[in-house]
Amino acid sequence: MKRFTYTGLLILMLSACTKDKDHPAASDEINRLTYVIDDNKFNFSSFNTALGRTGYRALLAKEGPYTVMIPDNNAFSKAGYATAQQVLTESATVLNNMVSYHIVNGTWELNKLPYKFNQELSAVTGAKMFVTHWIKGADTLLTINGSPVLAYNLPASNGVIQVLNTVLQPLVYANLSAAISADTSLTFLNVALQQAGLKEMIAGNTVYTFFAPSNNAFRAAGFTTIDSIHQTDAKILKDLLLYHFFSGRKFIYDYILTTGATDQTEQAMQNGNNVAITLVKEGVKYTGITIKGAGNKVAATVTKENFMAGNGVLQIIDQVLKENQ
Repeated sequence: MKRFTYTGLLILMLSACTKDKDHPAASDEINRLTYVIDDNKFNFSSFNTALGRTGYRALLAKEGPYTVMIPDNNAFSKAGYATAQQVLTESATVLNNMVSYHIVNGTWELNKLPYKFNQELSAVTGAKMFVTHWIKGADTLLTINGSPVLAYNLPASNGVIQVLNTVLQPLVYANLSAAISADTSLTFLNVALQQAGLKEMIAGNTVYTFFAPSNNAFRAAGFTTIDSIHQTDAKILKDLLLYHFFSGRKFIYDYILTTGATDQTEQAMQNGNNVAITLVKEGVKYTGITIKGAGNKVAATVTKENFMAGNGVLQIIDQVLKENQ
């Protein structure tokens, strides 16, 4: 089984294992999660800064145990926080929601979970997250909400740390319908769903994955204004939209894990017809997917991936998927 190497892993291991046999209580306290996080400034300074703006630093100093999903500094930079100073200027409410979603009660050694997709865990707030443990080729891989785990089970005296390459998106919306309504880049899609009578369907308890065309995607497909959607027959819109989602939760990395050596697979959509999925590769690393309807001349790309809602996940794409030319 291949494990990821990770800068700072040795520091973490040493800081968590320097037990003083003559003073076990004192040693336990200085090896708690707060100490380990603070000590690994090179990798965790952004998360540590966010943690310090919340009440969760005090929580992680307690006996626990807790499992902390820590996005490294590169993950914070990718999320728009290039420096710890930028984290300091973020809203306290945003940071509180962010940090709380990365902490789980109990010790969860992710590599000991069954080999299964999207196994449910709950953050300390009760919000759900989804862990995949799978094998692809010679590698054993772990993801959380579709984000690869860079290093796992790093020990502290009151829990463990899992290191992520992405800042996890806290659950804000109860369902996909609400998430689409709130996104100003999906206004055309929201109106199309209303016109087609599908809003209630994606607001229920059934879990869906939705490849959501952006406003620009609708414009490129000939829907130049909101009025042009209103003027389109409801059945035509319904047939179109049922080719954009399917039952079940699927993150982008799930396709990377399950697609074979050809780097191509198919996904059955809600209307029973398939779209073509092709893996995107940079060098030896898979970075995403493209999606192509049977009637599309070129494949659509994902412009925003793995946006979570209570009953599924949104993948925002730059084309409307078409079944026919």
